[in-house]
Amino acid sequence: MADTSESVRQELSIERIDETQKLDVLRSIAEEVSSVLTANESISYIAYQAWTVLGQKYDAVAATNNRMIIFQRHRFRGFDFHDFLWEDVANVKINQNMLSSSLECTLTNGESYQTSSLVKDQARTLYTICQQKEQEWRERRRVRKMEEERAKAGGTQITMPEGGDVGPAHAAEDPVEKLAKAKEMFDKELISEAEYETLKANILQKM
Repeated sequence: MADTSESVRQELSIERIDETQKLDVLRSIAEEVSSVLTANESISYIAYQAWTVLGQKYDAVAATNNRMIIFQRHRFRGFDFHDFLWEDVANVKINQNMLSSSLECTLTNGESYQTSSLVKDQARTLYTICQQKEQEWRERRRVRKMEEERAKAGGTQITMPEGGDVGPAHAAEDPVEKLAKAKEMFDKELISEAEYETLKANILQKM
């Protein structure tokens, strides 16, 4: 029986396969990706090059539930791969031209990696997945930073608890100080504008 996208998807445990992907090419790449997966890690999607130099395998970028993996081939010797946890990915950009697309990944430490000549539709699908992961981790980093800032401030609570009351750690804390702290958190993007306005209104109401 001939391979179908669904049979290959199940065989290789890939979350998504589309009509732009050649199953024989996808299988060979997926087998290499699978060889470096960790426990409880699964492949979300794979994008590969639109063409290669004669005799050379395709470069590819794989997205898993835990990280991004970039495969760079060598004509006469295997391949290198770079892998980045999603929490370390700061930004992913896609650049499209007439025949293909390139994907650039910038890490939180400033390092940048690029894979060129990807199939355009595959690059777009991969980019969408990367954007979702970026958003998730941007919010996690925001929350983590907010907790760290609160810890540095000695545990002063500015967030609004149940009931709408703003209760400081120290009852006698100056409202002006609380306003300043709320503004500082907003400026550092630790709270949203709506949260800042709510905090400000509650503090002013008690002055």
